[in-house]
Amino acid sequence: MPAGLTRNFPAGKALLRRLEPPHADEMAALHERAISPAWPTQDMIEHCRRDFCIGTGEPLTAFAIFRLGADQAEILTVVTDPEHRQKGLARQILYQTEPRLAGVGIEIIFLEVAEDNNPAIALYHSLGYEPFGRRPAYYRRPEGRIAALTFRKKLDAGATSR
Repeated sequence: MPAGLTRNFPAGKALLRRLEPPHADEMAALHERAISPAWPTQDMIEHCRRDFCIGTGEPLTAFAIFRLGADQAEILTVVTDPEHRQKGLARQILYQTEPRLAGVGIEIIFLEVAEDNNPAIALYHSLGYEPFGRRPAYYRRPEGRIAALTFRKKLDAGATSR
């Protein structure tokens, strides 16, 4: 993991903290409360080992997982406890993490979001993410499949702290 991503950092009123394998149970439990299908603890352990996992709250109220590769990052998931939605936690995580990623050479971030996830789509638009594609029948749901919208954001290498 790049050195600029290894320490905790303040994020407005809350502290963002790097999530490690010991946090995997808490991450999996939060993911299960917020998203279906949930990712199990073992998957969270593996993400903590190989990806950049960042969260806020004690106990954990929101987190994001970024996969880093060369000059790119992909947001694998952004999770907010349903009891803490609409408080700006996901916005805070992304807004505070983007300059850190730029500071370690990440130039662009990609993500996918279900086309019916209007709150997330609005968040990504408000943070400057641009839609660039659609993947039909990407997500499996109990009622059938739904498309994913793909977004990207070019990072400003000069904005390495917020």
